[in-house]
Amino acid sequence: MAEEAERLEESLIDFVEDAWPQIDPSPFQRSWSLEALCRHLEAITRGDIDRLLANEPPRCGKSNIVSICWVAWTWAQSEISFRSGPQVRFLCGSYNHDLSLQNSNKTRRLILSPWYQKRWGHRFKFLEDQNTKTQFDNSKGGSRIATSVSGSLLGIGGDIIIVDDPENVEGAESEAERATTQTWWKEISSTRLNDPKLSAIVVIMQRLNENDVSGQILNEDEVGKWTHFMVPMRHDVLRHCQTVLSYDDNGEPLETWEDPRTEEGELLWPERFGEKEVTALENSLGPYLASGRLQQSPSPKGGGIFQSDWWQLFPKQGEKFDAEGKPLVKLEYPPMDFIMASIDTAMTTKQENDYSALVVFGVWTDASGIPKAMLMDAWQERLEFFPLVEKIMKTCKERKVDLLLVEAKANGISVGQEIQRLTAGNQWAVKLDVPEGDKVSRAYGVQHLFSNKLIYAPNRRWSDMVINSMAKFPKDTHDDLTDAVVAAMRYMRRSSLLELKDEVAENLNRRFGPIGESERLYPSL
Repeated sequence: MAEEAERLEESLIDFVEDAWPQIDPSPFQRSWSLEALCRHLEAITRGDIDRLLANEPPRCGKSNIVSICWVAWTWAQSEISFRSGPQVRFLCGSYNHDLSLQNSNKTRRLILSPWYQKRWGHRFKFLEDQNTKTQFDNSKGGSRIATSVSGSLLGIGGDIIIVDDPENVEGAESEAERATTQTWWKEISSTRLNDPKLSAIVVIMQRLNENDVSGQILNEDEVGKWTHFMVPMRHDVLRHCQTVLSYDDNGEPLETWEDPRTEEGELLWPERFGEKEVTALENSLGPYLASGRLQQSPSPKGGGIFQSDWWQLFPKQGEKFDAEGKPLVKLEYPPMDFIMASIDTAMTTKQENDYSALVVFGVWTDASGIPKAMLMDAWQERLEFFPLVEKIMKTCKERKVDLLLVEAKANGISVGQEIQRLTAGNQWAVKLDVPEGDKVSRAYGVQHLFSNKLIYAPNRRWSDMVINSMAKFPKDTHDDLTDAVVAAMRYMRRSSLLELKDEVAENLNRRFGPIGESERLYPSL
């Protein structure tokens, strides 16, 4: 037992592998990326590097290693130094209080497990007077304190500060949330170090925005003090990662590490995330989020939230127009399963304010079995209250909508209530929609529907108005059309009216059994 304990003290990755059953019921999968992360953490413990920024895709086990296993491993060390041994004090922060407590509980559970106690239980004990979910101390002076972006930092500090996913995925595009996180980060990274010369900081996260905590670190004047461990899901030869883990007495690199991949696009962990799984993730996230969360580069190639060429024109060819550009043949839409209108109302009718904008979308399922959405109508005008209500009702009646979605802001509430009163719910349903988050965050949340080529528009001037306005978002002077489209997409997504190919196949498998049966029903899948 003593020999095994000594072996595990020398290797963090071996410790993680043996400790894994104590914190996670799923089998441990060893990989070169996990071994590399452990080597960088060992360098922190040894005192060879002082600042580590680690950017990795989600679901790669980084929290279990950094916030849980590394703490327990550090306290198990027989070699005592400022960052090694049971006397080390950890301050661990995340964006979410519940996540911080969860990691704290897992750490305590690991240390109290029979597996750990048999090997290192004689080294230290937990103090009874300070043994809570938020903070627990041991008999040798060590402690682990859990905090969050919304929590207070007053009076607490650490020999080693761990910042694990400080950004909220849902609010990463919100300037207000980023400002809160930035303020928290500046305080915890500058005033919460127990010893400014000897203390260390580890930040581990997926990239969510150019101005997230990683962006702040990489843009700092003192970025040279940081070791940047960055492993994207697909290898990017232009951003091939190399780091130095230790230096000799002359300041020359003594131990180095580099990404073992050499080919462009080579996968990070094909045993866990193969081509099929990664492609599904990319489709689900959309270009922007996939570029940040998977590739650790939050500025996607090509730029723009809604690129014009993502829209599918209908019909693709064969239409004839007169000299004025008017179609010679009336457009016939596919038979729709569901039709909805979405209205974004202006604050006032003054010239400098936004328009009131309405879009109509129909949903149909094509021969492949994949639901698609068609832009069937759109307009934007500055109208007084009652003319606005009349125009909305006229459009809904002509397009035979099933649902009118009204953003619950400004006079939108009054408009929705007035239409409800006039129709008494007999012609179409009226739903007041309360938007969550800011405009940009909501837009990124539906971007993948466009990038997966699920959204169609007729080859008409009025649809060009929508496509061009959305292509300029969020830089366009007016964003009313984009707001109306995004609200419609969010509703259809929440209601499962629009699903990706993989989601449709999964639902068919769940309903009809083996994949062979769904292939018979929908061969193109």
